[in-house]
Amino acid sequence: MQLVERNVVRAVVLDSADRVLLLQVGELGNPEFGTAWELPGGGIEAGESHVRAVIRELREETGIVVTTEQIAEPSWKRDVLYDYRGARRLQHEAISLVRLDGPTPAIESVLRDGFEQQDLFDARWWTQPEIIGSNEWFYPRSLPSMLTRFLDGAIIEEALEVWDKAAWRAASS
Repeated sequence: MQLVERNVVRAVVLDSADRVLLLQVGELGNPEFGTAWELPGGGIEAGESHVRAVIRELREETGIVVTTEQIAEPSWKRDVLYDYRGARRLQHEAISLVRLDGPTPAIESVLRDGFEQQDLFDARWWTQPEIIGSNEWFYPRSLPSMLTRFLDGAIIEEALEVWDKAAWRAASS
């Protein structure tokens, strides 16, 4: 299996009520994978800064337009290894806090590319207690345990996460 290594941005997007935006994703070609709720984000394009990538990814995936001033420096770094669409991916992820102003925006899917149109099923605003207390599957898997620390301003350097549903289920039993 081919290894694809890339740098990725993710965002903890907070609305004015301090709810976190999560996207429900899966892989249609791999139904046994099921679904997970993930932080919005994606690959950094050649020559693109972290901030520009966050702005682009949020606009493409959700229709939400943010300014550079709304994006904090990434303070949660992690690596993840997983299989997706016939390739093994090693991602180096940098996660930033994004605070929205005004009313909670509607989520629009107009600019999603081909795979995003197929593999992104829903979007939902979650409260912090809902995430922490949920039995849902999250990406990052550590989101329920790291969210409070992240929102409190901690610098987080997370160990490699191997994204494997069987291993996740065993660890959460």
